[in-house]
Amino acid sequence: MDWKDVCAVDTSASKADFETDVWDDDNSCNYSSDGTKLLDAENFPYIVKVRPGTRIICDRAFAFQDYMADRRIGEKIPEEERVSTLEKIFLPEGLTHIGREAFLECGWMKGLRLPSSLQYIGASAFCYCWELSSLSCPSSLVAIGDDAFSNCVSLEKVRLDTGLKAIGAGVFFGCDSLSQITLPSELEFIGEDAFGCCESLKRIFVEESGLEKFRSLLPGTLHSLLRVSHR
Repeated sequence: MDWKDVCAVDTSASKADFETDVWDDDNSCNYSSDGTKLLDAENFPYIVKVRPGTRIICDRAFAFQDYMADRRIGEKIPEEERVSTLEKIFLPEGLTHIGREAFLECGWMKGLRLPSSLQYIGASAFCYCWELSSLSCPSSLVAIGDDAFSNCVSLEKVRLDTGLKAIGAGVFFGCDSLSQITLPSELEFIGEDAFGCCESLKRIFVEESGLEKFRSLLPGTLHSLLRVSHR
C-alpha cells in the first residue's frame, strides 16, 4: 500500500459508531461494535490497556479535555494546566493507526512502546507530551502526520526505522531537547520545518548511500548536521 493511501484511512469516530458502541469499564473507553476502533475515553485511569483487536485509536481519544483541569466551567485554563491525566498506555499488536490529536497534551506520559503493526501516526497525535524522552518507531510505520511530536520538550533521541516513507511538516518542531535523530534511507518526503526550533539538535544520522538525497530533502541549514550511520 502506498503511504498516501495509509494516510487517507479515516480515523474519526462517526455518529454511527457511537450508536452501537461498547463500553470498557476497567479503562473507561468505548469501542466500535466490532472492536476495531477505540472511539473515545472519558475519566480514564492513569494507566490504560487498549483491548486486543483494536486497529484504530480515533482522533482526540485521550487528548486533554477542559474537565480535567481544576477550573470553573468556562474559565480560561493556563497552558501549564492543560495536561491530560494519562500517564501510561499499553498499545496492542494489530494496531495500525493512531488518529489526529489522539494523545494531545498528555503531558505526564513518559514511556511509549509502539507496536510492530503500526502504520500511521496522525497529525498532532503526541503534541505537547512534555515528559516523553525517547522514541523508537517500528519498521511497519510508513508515515507520520504534521506536528505529530511537536513541543515534546523532553524528547532527546529518536530512531525512525526502515519502512518510513514520509514525515509531515513540523513533526518535531519545538523539541528543545532533541540532540540526535536517525533517518531511514526509504524516506521520500520531509515536510517544512520538520526540525524547526530544535535548538539542541547536533546530529542527523543517515546511511552513506542516502547522503545526497537527504541534502535535497532537508533545508541547507541542517546539512552540516548530517552524519553517516552504522546500522
